[in-house]
Amino acid sequence: IDPKKGVRGLQKLFQLDTPPRRIEGVDIAHLQGGETVASLVQFIDGLPFKHGYRRFRIRTVDGVDDFASMREVMSRHFSRLQEEGESFPDLLLVDGGKGQLSSVVEALRMLNIHHPRPFIISLAKQDEEIFVTGENEPRRLSRHAYSLRLLQYVRDEAHRFAQHYHHILRDKSTFD
Repeated sequence: IDPKKGVRGLQKLFQLDTPPRRIEGVDIAHLQGGETVASLVQFIDGLPFKHGYRRFRIRTVDGVDDFASMREVMSRHFSRLQEEGESFPDLLLVDGGKGQLSSVVEALRMLNIHHPRPFIISLAKQDEEIFVTGENEPRRLSRHAYSLRLLQYVRDEAHRFAQHYHHILRDKSTFD
């Protein structure tokens, strides 16, 4: 993966004014609805920025509901950014499809955030389809495209981090 080419490819692909310097990726993890967690990873200039990684326990959702879990996590994350006066990411990548993407957009709407950033997309694993806010049809890229490879890296890192946190909590509850 060439991070610089990936970032420039994303700028071109989504017709962004500037390269997406700060990219955040979010994923939900659960095992039959128990110990539902989420992860948020951060990439700066196409590379992982571990100090920006966050993990969340889902507090308000019972059972398996990825959409409600995504709304909760994004509400908490963006509320914190707003309260602390921190900048929003340039691009937010959601692990999932159209439903997960809609959940994030809804969370921002509920917070009354009408901001040009983040540019929000989701990446569905099955066919590596990219869903973009406001577009009806998913985009498909060459599997060799630098931009797709960077998105896959962010998504897979968010997934890995969520799974890792989920395993920690599961093991902890086993021994309690």
